[in-house]
Amino acid sequence: MTIEMIADGLGFTEGPAYLPDGRVAVVSVSHGCVYIMDPGRSSPERIETGGGPNGLAIGSDGSIYVAQNGGIFGAAATAEPGVQIIRDGRVDYLAEGMDAPNDLVFGPDGRLWVTDTRAEIEFFHPDESKPGWVWAVDTATGAKELMVESGPVFINGLGFSPDSTRLLVTTTSGAQLWSYPMGATGSPDGRAGGVVCAFERGWPDGMAVRADGASWVALTGGHRLDLVGETGQILDAVDLAEGALPTNVCLCPDSVDEMLVTASFHQALLRIRLPQRE
Repeated sequence: MTIEMIADGLGFTEGPAYLPDGRVAVVSVSHGCVYIMDPGRSSPERIETGGGPNGLAIGSDGSIYVAQNGGIFGAAATAEPGVQIIRDGRVDYLAEGMDAPNDLVFGPDGRLWVTDTRAEIEFFHPDESKPGWVWAVDTATGAKELMVESGPVFINGLGFSPDSTRLLVTTTSGAQLWSYPMGATGSPDGRAGGVVCAFERGWPDGMAVRADGASWVALTGGHRLDLVGETGQILDAVDLAEGALPTNVCLCPDSVDEMLVTASFHQALLRIRLPQRE
């Protein structure tokens, strides 16, 4: 296994994602911007979003979608909470009326699914009156629908099983991975959600689901990534340098053995190459 630093000095960074042209985008919560890394350039492009950009997803046309927490945590300034869209360097709002969006991915229905932490959370004594929310947002109209209204407190990362039958979310203060079965209408059954995996010595943040159904989960306080099988067993782990504080992970579209990881305390973007599987 090799771990390579692609860039540093990025602030408290999250949400790595590949653009269609091969460049890599990340958000910087503390700098209030999106950084775009181009292998052919010595310094990244910076696009100001304001507030606390917290998560990132890329549309098929190269549009960049940002979960804007509004500056409620980790940011130097405030902004309107919601989902921002960046096209040709211009930042606009796609959806507003949320509390504190955290992360987002495209769902099986083509909409953006967004976790909403809702408030700044006292880590070890979270306010149970603020259950996590999950929204789905139409990228054409900006119309949003609340899909989970009583999720785990300090909801954070999310993803879908490859067969689209389960919605997966992490709860950071609870140190758990949750699963919600998707109903026939494409909506998660909030009453049937439950814990798939309880993590030890680490608090889960962002995640990425592999084609085989296993999920790489970034564990902040544990300074590592855990690979969680579909039934909750830990299949593998990648240890990072002490104090790395990984916040999110992105799978390489061209290799099953490569991924990008944001190491927020080191203000860095890492490339991890795993031993090739037999």
